[in-house]
Amino acid sequence: MNYRQFDHINFTQKELESLFTSARAGDSNAFSKLSGIVRHISYTYFLSKQRQGKIINIEDVDDLSNNVYLSFAEQYTKIDNLEFWLRRVLFLNFINWYKKSKLKKTTDIEDAYYLETTRSDPSDSIDAEKIMFLVNKLGEEKQTIIKMRFFEDMKFSEIAQNLGKSEDAIKKMFYRSIEELKTKIFFVTFFILASLY
Repeated sequence: MNYRQFDHINFTQKELESLFTSARAGDSNAFSKLSGIVRHISYTYFLSKQRQGKIINIEDVDDLSNNVYLSFAEQYTKIDNLEFWLRRVLFLNFINWYKKSKLKKTTDIEDAYYLETTRSDPSDSIDAEKIMFLVNKLGEEKQTIIKMRFFEDMKFSEIAQNLGKSEDAIKKMFYRSIEELKTKIFFVTFFILASLY
């Protein structure tokens, strides 16, 4: 299936919960709509990783999105909190794929060229796992805002609606959290570079 067809899907948290409840109760229409949303979120998440250069091939984006959908189709009746489950599965699928891709001994010529031209300095060794470790050290609300913004590609207005806060309050908290992360990343980078010399 071509996930690119799910370019623009708008839904609220309430609609998502309603679909999830109906799907778990056996409503095939609700399951079909919910599947479309899960595919959209998955594809958007992995596509953002591809745009960041973390995933090279668009085929991997499709494969990873499909893995998340298959996991959802197998487990949806046992899931208690869809949002938490989806964030966790997206992150774990990406990390597992990322670790495996680092272990590959061979690389396509095109991929090798891409990697060579995008490699910059030793500070690039701060990978997704380390950044997630730092994100998870933030307060719960800050974590939620960061994850909604980056993992789910949500707009500030959507995050504000989900959390019941004003858009300005969400923006302030987001930018403060980013500054906090930058400081922590600076120190991690400093220690990585110091260990090399």
